Amino acid sequence: MNRASPERRSTGAGPERAGVPRPRRSARHATGRDPGLRGPGRRPEVTASLAAAAVFALLCAAGTVSTAVRAGGLVRVFPVEALLAAAVLAAVLAAGYWALRRIRPVRPPGAAAAAAALLWGAAAATGLALIANAALLSVWNSVLGVPAGTSWGPSLTAPVNEELIKAAGVVILAVAAPSALRGPMDGFVLGALAGLGFQLAENAIYALETIVMQGATAGGASVLGSLALRVGLTGAGSHWAMTAVAGTAVGLLAAARWRPGPRRAWAAGLLMLFAMALHALFNAPVLVSLPGTAAKTAAVFTAALLVYLPVRAAYRRRLRNALEAEGQAVDLRRSDARELATRHGRRNALQRIPAPDRPAAARRQLRLLKAAERRLDGPPGAPE
Repeated sequence: MNRASPERRSTGAGPERAGVPRPRRSARHATGRDPGLRGPGRRPEVTASLAAAAVFALLCAAGTVSTAVRAGGLVRVFPVEALLAAAVLAAVLAAGYWALRRIRPVRPPGAAAAAAALLWGAAAATGLALIANAALLSVWNSVLGVPAGTSWGPSLTAPVNEELIKAAGVVILAVAAPSALRGPMDGFVLGALAGLGFQLAENAIYALETIVMQGATAGGASVLGSLALRVGLTGAGSHWAMTAVAGTAVGLLAAARWRPGPRRAWAAGLLMLFAMALHALFNAPVLVSLPGTAAKTAAVFTAALLVYLPVRAAYRRRLRNALEAEGQAVDLRRSDARELATRHGRRNALQRIPAPDRPAAARRQLRLLKAAERRLDGPPGAPE
């Protein structure tokens, strides 16, 4: 398209105007925050972020030690099988990481925040849950008796310990990096990534323990069989889905600056209980056949989807409105501004620009998107 086309004229002079404006310089656009927020007023946030980052690192280290105590001996005895499990789970990790970042509409979460969520699930949550589960299982054995405690202990223990520990990581991330978790949509995605990290670490531990349970006569077959069940059959509706629901609850609270009104507090509490209930159903000693296990997996996946779809729709609607407002500040047409709310729309806008100008136009798109996302940070209690 030449530079004199109607599309160019409709949005202003210059090739960059087709849906990718050149933002005006202002305190808000230049610094990424409201000019009224001075340095001293932000010091408590910085202190809280640094403290949260320190707690995050400490708990990840503690969890890693706990996991090493549990599984280190198995890795030393079965190194080849451990490498086999690691290779399979690395492929699952790559696919899961790509897919879960992709489900965030408009643009994926930052790589650092996504990696931190994975790390929390794989290191901190896994190791801390091993300690907490052992303690609570012994309580159930004492209260219910060994037979009932053995049968029902996992469905009574894991939903409480594991979901709270995994969700705690999302809370710590929200405090350490407030811009990474602004609302329920971010909470869903980062919760799902934390759950994925936990799921992969748990799968690795169970795969190695299966070798011993099956007599250590065919270690490779034991590992592959365990992973086929835990990845192929139950992977679609396991920890990632449960913690995505719990993470949505954290996102509701984070969007209200941790000062939610009654309605939002109730919604967050119910979502957290819902995540625990899904975990209890998944671990319950009912429907233990392969078809029954597949049915429970489908139920958990469907429940997560029912949470995701309205959260996604609300996020996209609010972001389109924010893009319109940001577009008005740079004389961008309403339709062009709303077009930036989708990956397809941004690609189309770039295709209308000469190739040499596209990198700069893409950077302007990103700046406008970030400005619109900052606009979503409303006052405490504002709806998501």
